[in-house]
Amino acid sequence: MLKVDPTKLTEEAVSERANGTMIRRHGIVRAVALTAFVFGLLVWVYVVVIQVTHPEWLVEPFSHIDIFPFNWRLDEVGITAFAVAAVGFLVWQVDLHAKKIT
Repeated sequence: MLKVDPTKLTEEAVSERANGTMIRRHGIVRAVALTAFVFGLLVWVYVVVIQVTHPEWLVEPFSHIDIFPFNWRLDEVGITAFAVAAVGFLVWQVDLHAKKIT
């Protein structure tokens, strides 16, 4: 097994280690942003379908559980889901462009 003396790290080794950390950080940010975008968009599409097929359901709570945030109205959930999808898409795109630069 190769042993490396940590006191004799070169700048190149430190740079590679920092670059690996940045790659992992970009991967986590990308995964969270893409997940927020996809699930936010799916919830928003669900609310739009409900709005078209059963508009009287929009004033009903999203769930039968009477605890915040489950007691939000369906139209409020749709607005929030659209905002989450938009922010997730924005962060995902910024992260993709930042990775191309670095």
